[in-house]
Amino acid sequence: MEQRLEENNIQDGVQKYADRHYQRATQYAKQNNWTSCVQELREAIKLEPKNSDYHALLGVAYFQQNFMGMATVYIRQALKLNPQHPVALKYVAKLNINECQNTNPKSVPMSLSIANVLSMFASRLGS
Repeated sequence: MEQRLEENNIQDGVQKYADRHYQRATQYAKQNNWTSCVQELREAIKLEPKNSDYHALLGVAYFQQNFMGMATVYIRQALKLNPQHPVALKYVAKLNINECQNTNPKSVPMSLSIANVLSMFASRLGS
């Protein structure tokens, strides 16, 4: 019982940190600061990878930067986690995503891994 309580406390802490990243990301989105928005959301997703809100907003941030492939990956992931996500559904038409498409579940983690590598490379170039 004590271990379960400790695990719950840890999970609550992780959720709070993820929520802080998400809140900062929404502020950056309101300011059209899409690069910072992406950075915050990527940190939030590292902490809470199954949160459809994080994936949907990251898809929007990539869409706003004209990275349609990345936007599609994250919008699809948001829909996979929550098929009724309103933001993700809004961007399905904008990205010409066929909702009935059979996506290979192995392709999403691969795309996310590639995105991680590319973002690390891009952040080093910017430094």
